[in-house]
Amino acid sequence: MQRILGETLAREAREARGALAALVPPGRVVEVSAAAPRGRLTLAVQFVLDAQRRGEACAWVQPEGAGLFPPDLADAGVRLDALVVVHVPRDAGAVARAGELLVRSGGFGLAVLDLTGGAPRGESWVVRLGGLARHHSARIVLLTAQPAEAPSAGALVALRVEPARRREPGRYVLTPSVLRDRCDLARRVEGTLHLPPWEVLR
Repeated sequence: MQRILGETLAREAREARGALAALVPPGRVVEVSAAAPRGRLTLAVQFVLDAQRRGEACAWVQPEGAGLFPPDLADAGVRLDALVVVHVPRDAGAVARAGELLVRSGGFGLAVLDLTGGAPRGESWVVRLGGLARHHSARIVLLTAQPAEAPSAGALVALRVEPARRREPGRYVLTPSVLRDRCDLARRVEGTLHLPPWEVLR
């Protein structure tokens, strides 16, 4: 029964029309921010699932020692053979530069950049990423550890959200709270259902 429920929820997460990842158009920079790890990775994984469903190549850039765990991704339905994971030195500038190079290649429809250890100073890096996203019709997801009251990563961030989780018997609901919306999506975003353990995808 648990297996059947898990397959059902995984399918709903991949196909939900109200899920944030399914609503964001190409050419946009999205920031997923939260002061505590309470759904950032889960939300980013939804973008990967949506991109793979569309047949797009995906890249995930993270500093060495970051918490991406391939078995969790596989359990969530991610095709690991179609996901490029790049490890860079623990430096925010290195993460941004690697992401820029990947998107500039034109070979990726989605790039997730783990900046939870800190973002580069200034906004020039976001400007470059935003321009490349538009030019190559790619989506770029920035994972940051900023609280809701902090400013966004830059002016070219089209959408900024803070994930929130609500527990229900045997599952939890992940709902992105929209903090900045230049895509007119706030009224269309719906929560998605997920199975425990609660801390597997944080």
